[in-house]
Amino acid sequence: MKIDLSKIFEMQAALDKTIHTNHNVTYEQIFNKLKFALLVEICELANEIRFFKYWSNKQCSPKAIILEEYVDGIHFITSLCLAKGCPNFVEINEHYSYANKEELTEIFLELSSSIKNLNTISEIMNWYRNYLILGIKLGFNVSEVLESYINKNKINFQRQENNY
Repeated sequence: MKIDLSKIFEMQAALDKTIHTNHNVTYEQIFNKLKFALLVEICELANEIRFFKYWSNKQCSPKAIILEEYVDGIHFITSLCLAKGCPNFVEINEHYSYANKEELTEIFLELSSSIKNLNTISEIMNWYRNYLILGIKLGFNVSEVLESYINKNKINFQRQENNY
């Protein structure tokens, strides 16, 4: 299945342009900061899912909160794509099942440990593909992710307008 990311890329490019203008930065200057922000966001996502909290009986956060955290990661991986000129689509297999706690642990360890090495188009696109697969394994569909991304993008523009 080919996932068209052109709308997300277009919206993220506009947001990035605003941020770069407001803060007088370029992709080159903030590239490592984008990678670190991506790491923080996937850790926040993991915290809401709670799959690693073997010591707790508390349930994971509601789906809407998990989706919002997931989409925060989409913002940063897309900015990395824009910085390197990646293509605006990803090819993935359509057949994935929900992940159990052990599988989520492995997925999150792999995603987080590989962020440091996101330096080429190939590495970035492979990471993006794996992140989209994670979304599917969490039960999100493409339209949910896009809708949530659009909503969060509007909030991020408002934050820029309000000197966030």
